[in-house]
Amino acid sequence: MSVFNLNNKLIFALALLVLSSINFIQAKITARDSLKVLIASSYKNDIFDNHKDVLRYSTELYYLAKNKDDKKSMLFSLFEQSRIYFMENKYGVTLKKINEGIKLAKEMNDYNFLCRFIIIYQKLLNHLDYSNKEINVFISKCIELNKRVQNKDDRRINTIYILVAKADNYVNNEGLANNMNEVISLKTQAYNESLKIENNNPLKIFTQIYALQSLSWSCALSRKFEKANSYLALTDHLLNQNPNYYFNIDCLITKGAIENILRNHQKAILYFQEAIDKSERSQAIFQLYTVFPMISASYGELDDYQNAMTYSWKAQDMAEKLRELRVQGHNATIINNINKEIYHLDEKQSFPYSTVSVVLVLFSMAIYYYLNKKRNSNNTVLSEEFKAIHFDNPTNGYIPENNAEDNKKLVNLVREDINTFYIEFEKNYPSFQLILKEKYPELNLSDINFCSLIKMKFDIKQIATYTNTTLRSVESRRYRIRKKMQLQGQDDLYIIISNIG
Repeated sequence: MSVFNLNNKLIFALALLVLSSINFIQAKITARDSLKVLIASSYKNDIFDNHKDVLRYSTELYYLAKNKDDKKSMLFSLFEQSRIYFMENKYGVTLKKINEGIKLAKEMNDYNFLCRFIIIYQKLLNHLDYSNKEINVFISKCIELNKRVQNKDDRRINTIYILVAKADNYVNNEGLANNMNEVISLKTQAYNESLKIENNNPLKIFTQIYALQSLSWSCALSRKFEKANSYLALTDHLLNQNPNYYFNIDCLITKGAIENILRNHQKAILYFQEAIDKSERSQAIFQLYTVFPMISASYGELDDYQNAMTYSWKAQDMAEKLRELRVQGHNATIINNINKEIYHLDEKQSFPYSTVSVVLVLFSMAIYYYLNKKRNSNNTVLSEEFKAIHFDNPTNGYIPENNAEDNKKLVNLVREDINTFYIEFEKNYPSFQLILKEKYPELNLSDINFCSLIKMKFDIKQIATYTNTTLRSVESRRYRIRKKMQLQGQDDLYIIISNIG
């Protein structure tokens, strides 16, 4: 009877273990799916600074997916990161994400994402001042890849971006072309394609606004004001349903351009000023680069030379800032790598990977069996050593300082991708967060992230720059952390953080 009960208990324990494992896996899947839902919602309601949340969700999704070898989710995450970094004019890190995304999409034969990564890539090359002739090669590649995309809506959305890219490739820096009718025709096709997207597709309205906004801008520059205003009215209507901070800025600039051309300069200035206010809040550098010369011209037409000169200087400063961003972000090595990947997308390798894979699997199984047997034989000794290290050692929790090379990588990562830095920092200093939380339970995750920057010896000006916040906000954060830790002076904070492993 006791044996029967023992067996029952054993079966029950095993069942519980299996169920726990299943629940754990489901929780992870749910976490990834939840993050995807949050990211997708940004296309429907992109309010001010929402892109920062999207970047955080995408980074978190990437590492969750990587741990589970969920390549589909990794691909989705890399695309969203590329999109947001491009919006923020962080060209260097955008290139890295595109490079990784194209390689992964190529490995998975995912033609949809290959097409979308190349679309962002050609737009980035445009921002980096590459010639239209060079960019046109990648547009042609997108057209070819898009033919292989199975889903109709995905193929249609890609077609819209390809048509707009093709049209924009005809124009100069002022948005004008020798044949503006051809530009407008291509963008009209793009808008008509957007109407055919299924109504339940979350990207429908976003893509429609994109096509409309681009079309209304070209119509305005071509002095087709009736068409431009009708498209702007449609855009405004859609933006009321699906608010989008950046599309709203673009629409304000287009409305101002129309009023400027119609010589309603005072009205144009109102539109431009609103666009500038929103752009400065969100640090939309490319929009500021576009609008500063326009508002300067408007003031000049009103003989307000003081304001005209002020905005002319701002336009020059913004042009210089954009030039610096281009120089910093231009990575010839990565660009060459991306170009090679794109040019050789269809190359087939004759190396017998399937045979090698089988051999590697068998070899891995043999090694695993050998190591497992050895581990079991030494299990008692290891257990005692584990106890000695983790329970009897009074210095438990201390981890030696990372070597200079690791810290150098972390410092560089802060400048490129702050969200990834937090994750990599935790890997390099696994006890840091635990010790802080244990000793100072009032500290939240944002406080601990701030402390990790102090640990890397950044000053408050650098922290303000890399976290994209004001100096006053950083000083306030430091003060609040010091109060939570009940420290008297600033030096105490830096000393304590430096001594935590």
